[in-house]
Amino acid sequence: MAALALSLGVPLISLDLSLPENVNTNISESHSFQIPVNVPRQITSAVIDNNTDTPAAIWHYIPHLLALVSLVLLIRYAWNILVILRLKSRCNSTVFEKANLILVPGATVTYTFLNNIFLPENSYRHQAVRDEVLTHELAHARQLHSLDILLTELVQALFWFNPFLFFYRKAIRINHEFLADEAVLIKYPDVRSYQLLLLNAIALNSNLHFTSSFNYSITKKRLAMMTAIKNRKGQYVKQCAIAILMIALTFIFSDKTYSQTGKPEPSPTARQVPAGTGLAQDKYDEFFGTISKHTTIVTQKSGRTSEAVTMPVEVENHVFSLYEQMSKQQQQAVRDSDIVIFQMDIPVKKAPDAAMFENWKKPTVFGIWINERHVPNTDLNKYKASDIAEYSLSKLYGKALKGRSYKYQLDLMTNDYFDKTFDDRVHNRVVIGKMIRFETKPKRASK
Repeated sequence: MAALALSLGVPLISLDLSLPENVNTNISESHSFQIPVNVPRQITSAVIDNNTDTPAAIWHYIPHLLALVSLVLLIRYAWNILVILRLKSRCNSTVFEKANLILVPGATVTYTFLNNIFLPENSYRHQAVRDEVLTHELAHARQLHSLDILLTELVQALFWFNPFLFFYRKAIRINHEFLADEAVLIKYPDVRSYQLLLLNAIALNSNLHFTSSFNYSITKKRLAMMTAIKNRKGQYVKQCAIAILMIALTFIFSDKTYSQTGKPEPSPTARQVPAGTGLAQDKYDEFFGTISKHTTIVTQKSGRTSEAVTMPVEVENHVFSLYEQMSKQQQQAVRDSDIVIFQMDIPVKKAPDAAMFENWKKPTVFGIWINERHVPNTDLNKYKASDIAEYSLSKLYGKALKGRSYKYQLDLMTNDYFDKTFDDRVHNRVVIGKMIRFETKPKRASK
């Protein structure tokens, strides 16, 4: 169960790693702007879409399909639990060694759910239930095996598309049986008699998926485990190997953030103010030093690394004020350092005319975002042209057109949303980032 929790949690772990000094992240023949996370949707939408390689028309529906199947499985999950609880409510019960014996009328296989052991009422009344059976089921109840099963079934309902979960669930259940068998043999050491009891029960089967059944997965492995000689030394070696493997997998599959430990660019104090009037040397050093301090090297899922600048709004505004005081030569030196810095205009309401608004409803021409959410074009029927306070249109090119039914991306903002976000947008108008440098290989000359 710890391994299951680790496999779900490792991708959420973030490791801050350092790059060696000799890693070159600046050799480039092409550039792209690294967009800061706090830039509004209207600025980033066109750039993001131009990097899209996947046909949106296909992939747009895949998450919905996965979610639909998971929803069906979750309904089935809840129904199975309800079936067990309803059966318990209809049956007589009695307490047996801190567990509840649920006496089921008619023929049924003996099984355990949480702290409840379900068994045939007639067999119990006539004392036909073997002590080994009750000991086996008590072991399931005391070791809370049902909680393991509930968790694994829930994980499988959510991640049903992972084929390894089926084998993982099967391994957990057979391990439960090993543990319960061990509890029986400690109290009743007659292994042969217990094995015959298992073989006599092999024809029975339980249809309740969330229960620990006495006859679940009766296989050669289970019978052989009862007479197996335990190798303690080998177990310790395996446990140590698993611990090492878990540490290695945590490092491999966790989310990694890289920071430059060397000097990817000259130290701020080593920069000399270009000739001419402008910012003084100490302020000039402060400008580059602040940006360098808030720059980290991050790794995308594709494995590509890039420099990202992230700083509080107040610091951004201060850095931009320093940039405004620079001379033209100093500002050119900033651009030559692959630093992009500018301030967006104060947002002003501008509603479209009625004809323009009606034209936007064409799904083959426009893809619509309203208040930073992608919506169908039919959602425009909920609004009037006068409800729109701001709009931004960007044309898609190249790979961004693949799989899309529209040629333009349209970002709209309603009056309410404009008023709600106005103060933040006015206060947060400065954009600071780094150009992404990609190292390109020269093409081979054809013969």
